[in-house]
Amino acid sequence: MTFLPFPLVLADEGAAHAHPWLVEQVYHLTGLSDRELPPHVIMLLIAAVICVVGFKLLVGKPSVDKPGFGQQIVEIIVLQVRDMVEQSTGKYGFKYLGYLLPLAALILTSNLMGLFPLFESPTANFNVTLALGLMTFVYYMFMGFAQQGLGYLKHFTGGLTAGLMAIMGGIIFIFEMFSNAIRPATLALRLMINMFVDEQLGIAFGSIYQILVPVLPMLLGTFVAVVQTFIFVQLSIIYLSETVPHDDHGHEDEHAHA
Repeated sequence: MTFLPFPLVLADEGAAHAHPWLVEQVYHLTGLSDRELPPHVIMLLIAAVICVVGFKLLVGKPSVDKPGFGQQIVEIIVLQVRDMVEQSTGKYGFKYLGYLLPLAALILTSNLMGLFPLFESPTANFNVTLALGLMTFVYYMFMGFAQQGLGYLKHFTGGLTAGLMAIMGGIIFIFEMFSNAIRPATLALRLMINMFVDEQLGIAFGSIYQILVPVLPMLLGTFVAVVQTFIFVQLSIIYLSETVPHDDHGHEDEHAHA
């Protein structure tokens, strides 16, 4: 969602889709076309670079005694995400941060990119959001088997594995496997639709306001970007909470009760 008083896209007359100026420059330098290197791939790679460089610039030289302003901001974000994870997964929360923190940074950066000239939101493309959803699916399935072994399959039966109840457990298993199989698509669609609609609203406002940058739509776009990042990460945490061994869940509940 880019708000501009003037167009910053270059495209041939009659082109089906005008790409951002930055994307056009990449095609010019590499000699590739949008079929060989889709625009959303370029934008996602730029988002990853922004995350890495931005992290380095914010943290600077880490210090325990006198942390800088940027380091304090990063620490606050890390602590907030860690608290969210630990509330659902207990002591396993720290283990998942290595995946969730970069995921949150990449999604938030990708969402916000559409607010600035020369960029567009890669998360407004279903291919990008589906890839993110599949990453989460593969990660939590891997962690489930890594932490529980084949016993993780009991999670999909509702714990009904003995006697005649195993028949009901088998039925639950089928439905649970189907439910898990469509999770990447539901994660992808939720994020993509919201960001696509947000970007189209930005284009509409940008065509109305040709001189002044509309502040209110930009604030709304920022709010949507942050909320959608939170929802994606929170759902990922919920899925990861299912990978925690049941015995540890019980110990955590007893500890919380005490």
